[in-house]
Amino acid sequence: MISDAVAWRAVTAGPDPGGRPRSSFQPWYLAEVSRVLIVANDVVAIRMAGPGIRCFELGRSLAADGHQVTLVGLGSTDLASPGITVSPELGPTALERLARSHDLVLIEGLALVRYPVLRELDSPLVVDLYDPFPIALLGQEEHLGMAEREREDFQVREAVSDMLRLGDYFICASETQRDLWLGSLLAAGRLNPRNWSRDPTFRQLIDVVPFGLPEAPPPARDRGSRLPLPGVEQDDLVLLWGGGIYNWFDPLTLIQAVARVEDVSPPVKLVFMSTSHPNSGIPPKMWITRKVLELSDQLALTGRRVFFNADWVPYQERGRWLAGADCGVSTHFENAETHFSFRTRLLDYLWAGLPIICTKGDHFAHLVEERELGWTVPPKDPEALEAAIRELARSRTRREEISSRVLAQAQELTWDRATSPLRAFAKAPFRAADLPRRPGRPTGGGSPHRPTVAEVLRLGRRAAASWRRDGAAATLRRARSWWARRRRQGRSDKSGTQ
Repeated sequence: MISDAVAWRAVTAGPDPGGRPRSSFQPWYLAEVSRVLIVANDVVAIRMAGPGIRCFELGRSLAADGHQVTLVGLGSTDLASPGITVSPELGPTALERLARSHDLVLIEGLALVRYPVLRELDSPLVVDLYDPFPIALLGQEEHLGMAEREREDFQVREAVSDMLRLGDYFICASETQRDLWLGSLLAAGRLNPRNWSRDPTFRQLIDVVPFGLPEAPPPARDRGSRLPLPGVEQDDLVLLWGGGIYNWFDPLTLIQAVARVEDVSPPVKLVFMSTSHPNSGIPPKMWITRKVLELSDQLALTGRRVFFNADWVPYQERGRWLAGADCGVSTHFENAETHFSFRTRLLDYLWAGLPIICTKGDHFAHLVEERELGWTVPPKDPEALEAAIRELARSRTRREEISSRVLAQAQELTWDRATSPLRAFAKAPFRAADLPRRPGRPTGGGSPHRPTVAEVLRLGRRAAASWRRDGAAATLRRARSWWARRRRQGRSDKSGTQ
């Protein structure tokens, strides 16, 4: 992490992209064109994974509407984009100063844990819930002892509880995810009379903003230019695994299927686009790569039928890899993570017009089946995968027919369309109807909010969790800060009635 002073100067020096001095901050309720701060939960750089890509593209969509967007990621950055200020990771003080100069803040993942000051902002807070990471972590941490798993699960649920309690507007990636988070918001007390009175559909509380696709077409598919890997030839039938190899995927069954199609013509080659990750903080326990390499070696497929690219492909260069493939593949296990996930790299397959072979049971599998975009197979079924690969190889005409349907589907999933609900909110942001006004916000009068029994119990649970996690001194500091904010709010509310 770079120093606060250097980071702050890098982000705020000089006029902003709209030409206004940085000090001319307008309150969110007066600004026609808002300043939007996005706090990503991953690296935002030339090489970035799904969370960083999503924040980057959300930022570009908002910037295209005229908003002034600042995007803060983890670690350093080497990414530049017109209309967006991309910042390296900031320290707490620099982030606080930056956040207080913006009209709207969008967060994802554990941003409230890294930057607790975001809990206290005067601006509307948008929470991106596209990644149901609490469920994914249940599988990721399965190798740990139960006591450690339960401790980590408790901490994650506390972090999610904070987001659900503090967010003014939530977005997720599919209607299935929205059902999940509506249940969570119900348990958090957010599906209540005030939010119902504003909008009984609760779309003004949580709506769907899926991953999108670029407006620009991908590089033309050209059989004369194969992937930059020795052993992948011009006439091969290339299956491409885009993105990382995580524990919730099942590449082992796919490799077993490739071993069963040695006799297929043209020769089938399986390419894994990356065996690393742009975020060095991603723990090795998230990766199943070692087992994949071992199985490929045991079956004598490595470098002959199965190929591994060691480096993470830069985001702007992925089109070249997609253009050199004949089919996009993704296989995973059957569990709750699968049901609620949104496989972002499958969108790249749609963008490139690739037929898809994937496991049944998730959002994209339903789309593949409904629109006839390829083949879906049961989990952990090498025979079904073998049959799908053989059918893919059997007819080039069939592949081209499927490809045309895939490209037609891609036109419905551009970032411009996908981000419509978020862009509408950014044009006229508002606080959630049920959240108490924060200090400095115009009030409608009335007496200070009296905590309910449920709120008192929730505060007790948060205090106990803070005590266990951070110790007595930090918990007492937070308690004093909370009490001071509450007293200021009470004085503000009283002054508003006079």
